[in-house]
Amino acid sequence: MNLLKSLFISGFISWLTLVTIYAFTQLARGTEPLLSWLGLALTAFAPLAFFIKAFLFKSARTPRHPVEFSILSAVGLAVTMAMSYRYGGTAGPVHVWAFITLLGWLVYLRWYSVFANRKTRELDVGSPLPEFQLETLEGHMVSSESFRAKPHLLVFYRGNWCPFCTAQIAELAAAYQQLEALGITVVLISPQSNKKNRQLAARFDVPMVFLRDRQHAAAKRLGIFQQWGTPMGMQVLGYDSDTVLPTVILTDAQGKIVFADQTDNYRIRPEPAAFEALLRAKSQDI
Repeated sequence: MNLLKSLFISGFISWLTLVTIYAFTQLARGTEPLLSWLGLALTAFAPLAFFIKAFLFKSARTPRHPVEFSILSAVGLAVTMAMSYRYGGTAGPVHVWAFITLLGWLVYLRWYSVFANRKTRELDVGSPLPEFQLETLEGHMVSSESFRAKPHLLVFYRGNWCPFCTAQIAELAAAYQQLEALGITVVLISPQSNKKNRQLAARFDVPMVFLRDRQHAAAKRLGIFQQWGTPMGMQVLGYDSDTVLPTVILTDAQGKIVFADQTDNYRIRPEPAAFEALLRAKSQDI
């Protein structure tokens, strides 16, 4: 199933890009019926704009269903369907392409974005954090037992390629002073190479700890490993095909889990304000 998702997201974004370019090209050429091509352009560009916004104006969360993008895409499909009915064969297969595009968008929202059955017993609140090994940027191995000296906020993220992950990290960097004042050490954990971790760390002027989960050992130990979780094609940029499910864990000074966010949608990450409120509420316990 994850392999299908990996192929789907890469293929869908490529489809949106090609259809958008082709539709606008036909509009520029004055190909009739113009409204049919305009409808196709709108159907494809609306969801494409969602992805462009995610990469350029990074946010750690979106609505579960970005209604405005769906409405624009549906309006485009309605226009192509109307033109197909009016002009018959003259409109060609444009309405079919528009239908496939809108269907793909709905599949993305309702299937690709969702993580099913995510809860893992290893992250039950009150349980001790399982032992696992991680690698520092310098290549040294550290044990999760070292996190017991003080409260830790462990953020497992997929990699630099994920705009929602980097947006989440940017939020934590912005809230770092408040978290530090509460005695929390922020640890960012990813399966990507240390070279890519160093590139990401260089973006932020706060001493957050970046660690590598080599061969996904920690993710597997915690039950948050995702086989074929990386979009197909990212391997040429040096990313592994497998990755980790976005997860946030808060531990106390005894190494017990006091909070675990296992989001069921990769586009929705917890806000730092939620951690701060929880930490203040539990300040006498951790």
